[in-house]
This record gives sequence, structure tokens and C-alpha cells, in this order.
Amino acid sequence: MLQGSKNFQNGAFHFNSRGYRSGISQCSLDVDPFELPPPDLSEHLLELYFTHFYPLLPLIHKKSFLASLKSEDVNKRPPRLLLNAIYAVASRISSDIRVRANPDVRDTAGDIFLERARILLDQEWDDYKLSTVQSLILLSSHQNGALKNIRGWLYSGLAFRMCQNLGLNRNCDSWNLSDSEKEERKRVFYCSFVIDRLSCAMHGRAPMIDERDYDTPYPSEVDEDDKQNKPTIMDNFHQLIKLCEILGDILCQLYMVKGRRHVSALASPDSVISKLDRALNSWMSKLPPSIQYRPPNTKMAEKSPPPKLEVCQTHMLFYTTLILLHRPFIPGPLQKRTSSVFPSASICTFAANKILDIVECLMADGRLKNINNYTLYTMFTAGIIFINDASSNDPEFAFEAKLSVNKIIKAMDEVETTWITSARHCNILGELAGLRDINLENVDEGFDRQTIKNQSIQPSKALSIAVPNSPLLQQTEAPSLEEFRNPIDAQCATEQRFPEYLTQYANSSSFQSDSPSSQSIQNTVDYNMNNTFTTNGQSFNPIGTAFWDVPMSFDIDQWNSYFNNQNYSK
Repeated sequence: MLQGSKNFQNGAFHFNSRGYRSGISQCSLDVDPFELPPPDLSEHLLELYFTHFYPLLPLIHKKSFLASLKSEDVNKRPPRLLLNAIYAVASRISSDIRVRANPDVRDTAGDIFLERARILLDQEWDDYKLSTVQSLILLSSHQNGALKNIRGWLYSGLAFRMCQNLGLNRNCDSWNLSDSEKEERKRVFYCSFVIDRLSCAMHGRAPMIDERDYDTPYPSEVDEDDKQNKPTIMDNFHQLIKLCEILGDILCQLYMVKGRRHVSALASPDSVISKLDRALNSWMSKLPPSIQYRPPNTKMAEKSPPPKLEVCQTHMLFYTTLILLHRPFIPGPLQKRTSSVFPSASICTFAANKILDIVECLMADGRLKNINNYTLYTMFTAGIIFINDASSNDPEFAFEAKLSVNKIIKAMDEVETTWITSARHCNILGELAGLRDINLENVDEGFDRQTIKNQSIQPSKALSIAVPNSPLLQQTEAPSLEEFRNPIDAQCATEQRFPEYLTQYANSSSFQSDSPSSQSIQNTVDYNMNNTFTTNGQSFNPIGTAFWDVPMSFDIDQWNSYFNNQNYSK
């Protein structure tokens, strides 16, 4: 199947690292960098930005920014570099054809503003300021979503270096600055921190911002127009920062060179997994009630309106982080046993299904196209798990996984109208399905499931978790945890010990606590090192796992190399 791919040329795979717009002129646009859009278009784009992108990453001190827009003093107005960076990002979801370099080509939305920003940026290298960092973060986001990943990676790296030079990593509370300046410094630093963790996961790189080298307090000021909301933008941002701190630990301990070497030298990886898993467990259990979200089980036709877009994206990142923690320990096809007691395959399948549940809810609500481009990585990560599950020897389990692959690809097709990078992610998933000889055609929910049932292992059923602020589910008999097992775990004799986020609510249809923090991490699963992590005397062998050489990122060079190696090994 691989040799028939459009990306297979001259005996090797070549994904287009320069993007899908090779037919469109790539020459620089002839623009005046100091020109601004008409006032109505500017207002339209700023509204889009503050409505859809700003709530996840509150990079700007909104009150002072909006006040400066109205200033009669030209010198006090927002820098044109920053304005063009905002316009470029917001243009991706604008239906106004004036944002397009070519009115007939949807994908040129924002190119004019991007080119202006690029020219203006050249004037700030020797005299950069806080707004330069903000602009680079926004330009990085735009370029990552526009299939210019290398430029996006470099823009963010420049922003992180400027953060250090400007001292944004240090506590400025006692400095001689206004309250708004202090708040904005904190926002810019922690947005940079979040982007560092997200982009490093996306690109398969090591985190650049060292947690040992900053003491900046969290930003705390709530925007005037957000004070009556629950949750506030800052409430969610605090939780996103904490989650990215855990993500950074997972990247360093499981994916970086020395981390992988350390885990490979252990008799069992469970001591490392347990610590990180417990941190994720604690994050989820301590979420404020207004940010808790129990995605409906869409496979069981459950429906409920999704919360704010930023809350949905934060939960999608949680499940992606959970996958990144457990994915390296999914048993490979030749493994009869795994040295880990964690049912990693089941946990990853559970997390991927939750991502898909959120995606389907957002798609039904018409909001999926408004996601931040970094959220594409969460969808892609879920798709990788579904591809692996579709290779299962259990026909019904594999069939459900194929359904999920098609659903996630359909969702990514919808996001492509905003972020063209989504097309390449779909392409990679399709090639990976071909590599595994997985036929995704003629697979839909209307297919008669009875034709694929046999006497094999009962397929994994999606787990339902009830948490505060979720609709009460119909009372049903609590299923056995045995029913949640992924066949991959079952055939490899993985011990069935589900973490709290999988089992805490399995035996009840509602949650009766005033605060998630009242739930002890130890209530459901005992991670006693002396009793739980027993081994058979053999060292952990990562080479035999299902994802040993599969790229964790969607770095095109890594995927080209992976597919070429797999092709030659066939």
C-alpha cells in the first residue's frame, strides 16, 4: 500500500516540508509595512482575536492595549508589528476576503499582514521590547498552522531568548513598574512557557525554558469584561500553566536522550510512570469546579454542550499529555508480557476517545474551526493511537478504531479551512494506515457490526466519568473494570490497575463532593512502590514496545525517515 502513495517517489518518502502551496507564487508581496487595514476591518480582526485566540493564551494586557488603540498620541498606540501579528492570526478564521492576498484563494488569508510584520520585525532585532516577544509568539503560531513549521519553531525560539534578555523570567513585583506593566510581563513569560512546552512536544525537541531559572509569579489580573464569567480566562490559564509544567517533566524524563536512557536502564519503568501519572491525577482532581469537564460519550450517543473553547482545549491537552506518558509503554505485537503494571494501551485508548468526544462536540457546535493551531497536535496524537488500535487482532475493537480514525480525519479536514497544516497531519495518518495495511474505506457506523463479531475478547467499552457541572447520566448498572481492557493489554497479561481518573467514578453516576481537591489520589489506586512494582528480574526493553521508533511529533523530516525505514524493512 505504501508504494502506491503520492508521497512515495524514487524509492523514498517525501512529505512536502515547504507546504501545500507550491502552485502559488511564493515571492514576497509588495506591501507598505506601515499601512494599516480600514478601521472596520481592524475592529473585526481584533474582535476575532480576543474572542477565539486570546482566552487560551492571554498574551496581552487587554485593558491597556484597548486604551492605547484610542489614544490620540500616535506614539502611545500599539506597535504596528504587534497589530499585524494579531491581524495575521485572526485572519485565519475571518470570512472577509479583504484579509486575503489573493481574494480567490482562502489559504492566503493573513499573508498581507504577515509580510508587513516580517518587514517590521527586521527593524527590531537590535532594539526589541516586550511587544516584540508578543509579536514573535503570535507569528510562530501563525506559521506553525500555515505549514511553515521551521519558521514557526525559530520565531518561538527567538521569543524565548528575548524573554531571558528582558528578564521576564524574574519576579518583578518589587520593581519600579506600573501594575499593568508587571502584569503584562507575567503574561508574556507564561504564554512563552506554555508555547515552549507545546511546540517542543509538536516538534519533538527539548524544552528551552528551564524551570530552575525562573521565579515569576503567575499573572493574576482578571480583565474587566471577564470578572463575571465562570471560569475566568485567568482561571483556565493557571491550570494550563500547571499542566504544561507536567508536560515538560514527561518530555524530559521519557523523550529526551538521557531520560530515555535512564528509563531503559531500569528493571521496570513503573517508578517513573507512577510519579508522572500521579502528578496528572492530582492536576485533574484539583481542578476548580468551573473548569472541570466530563466529555459526553459520543459513541453511546450522549450529548451535552461543550464549555468554553479554552476549557475544551485545556482538557484535550490533558488527555494528550496522558497519552505521551503511557504511549512509550504500549506492548508491541511480539511482546507476550510487559514489565509495567500499568495498562498503557487501555489508558491511551481511553484518552484518545476523550479527545475525539470533545472534538465531535465542538464540531457539532460549529466551534472546531476556531481552535488554536497547537490543538491540532492533540487531534493528531489521538489519531496515532486509533491507528495502532486498528491493527488489533480483535475484529470488533479494530473496527471501532477504524471508525475513530475516520472521524478524527474528518474533523481535521474541517480544521484545514483555518490551519492548512491539518492537511499534512491527515496525510501522515493515511500513510501510517497504509503502512499497517489498514483499510479505512467502507467503514462507517451504519455497517452491520454483527458481521465482524466473533468469539474473541470482548472489545473495550468507552468509560464514562461523571464530574461536577456535567449532566447527570441515566442510572445504569456499573460495569466491571474488566470490560474496559484494551485487547493489547489483555494479550500481554498487563495487570489491570486503572488510575483514579479512570476508576474514580466508575461505580457511580454522579459526583458528590464540593471540591475536587477533597478526593485523595490514593483513594482508588495504591501506588505502593514495595508492593506494586514487582518485576521478573528482567530489565525494561523499550525496543519491543509498539511506539519505540514512531515519532512523537509531526516533524516532517522525522516522519519521512520513519516511513522510509519501514519501507526498506518490508
